[in-house]
Amino acid sequence: MTFKTKALVLALATCSASVMAATNPTDARGNAMGGVGVASGDYLSAGFHNPALAALDPESAFGVLVPYLGAEVRDPDELVDGLDDVADAFDTNDANQIEQSLRAVQGDKAYLDAGLGAAVGIPTGSVSATLYTSGLIEGAVLPDIDTSDFGLTSNPNSNATIIAAGIGELGVALATNLDIAGQRVAVGVTPKLQRITTYNYGVAVDDYDTDDWDDSRYREEDNTFNLDLGAVWQSGPYRVGLAGKNLVSQDVDTVTSARTGHRFTYELEPQLTLGSAFVSDFVTLAADLDLNKKKGFKGSLDVDDDTQFFRVGAEFDAFGHAQLRTGYRADLEDNVDNAFTLGLGLSPFGVANFDIAASIIDSNSYGGSAQLAFTF
Repeated sequence: MTFKTKALVLALATCSASVMAATNPTDARGNAMGGVGVASGDYLSAGFHNPALAALDPESAFGVLVPYLGAEVRDPDELVDGLDDVADAFDTNDANQIEQSLRAVQGDKAYLDAGLGAAVGIPTGSVSATLYTSGLIEGAVLPDIDTSDFGLTSNPNSNATIIAAGIGELGVALATNLDIAGQRVAVGVTPKLQRITTYNYGVAVDDYDTDDWDDSRYREEDNTFNLDLGAVWQSGPYRVGLAGKNLVSQDVDTVTSARTGHRFTYELEPQLTLGSAFVSDFVTLAADLDLNKKKGFKGSLDVDDDTQFFRVGAEFDAFGHAQLRTGYRADLEDNVDNAFTLGLGLSPFGVANFDIAASIIDSNSYGGSAQLAFTF
């Protein structure tokens, strides 16, 4: 990973904090288990996965999760390094080297995600509540290569575009338990405020630089209200959950790039996910399936960022003091490579909980997350 790549990842993470009024909408424990959580999450992760989780353990103590931090880089074709090579080739004024470097990045794409979050859980015997805030940046780097530049040594028509969407949320998951035909069913709702910020930065390939991508000239913002609903049926160690996220559709346009003329629309639409889990004192097994695809950017360049995931995960608990986790994630849309995940949790005396997770995709694509929580 080059310095510029590291700088862009850091910029994405920093921008997540700046837009947070309030995804990867998950937590480090869920990340380590392939991203599951609709039925297997705990009350502190209710705002991230399923509002019904807030009521699943009403005897739990008051809890605080501060903070959750995570990032994932997916650059299987080494596009970011390739764009550095293009800029270097133009500096040499070597037409053959320029053409080779342009051909090398043609059709490639790179994606970067970063997020952070915090939560306060107040479980009760009647209506439980989890107040949470989260920020997520989803970004993509897209080359737009003009073949008429082959043979040129200056003033190229080819461009690189950085687009991103930042979603900041502030909400409260409210949930209670119902007895339906002798079965326990937790139901929940999350009203939330959202700030959606889009970015569209276009630059000539001979002057590729990530420093200015989040300048206000390239940014649009929209404040809105949204809603999540969820339910979890539990019988002994078995759970089945269903969560509907972002039930109010939102479309936010980017600015039109003065350099490229490209404009994009970020589509935030309802996402339904079905989950199941086996939860015991020593082992948790879980699986989640997105019932519809999650859309992203649409525009004059093909972004290929629609996803629909199937996730499985397992957690092995050592008497409540340490947890070993692993999982697997597959995109049914084939836009994101499959990933193996793993992680570790430390929870001495059941008061402090420190969780870390990593995703292993390929040699140029990987991610990690961490979180710290306390219960009182």
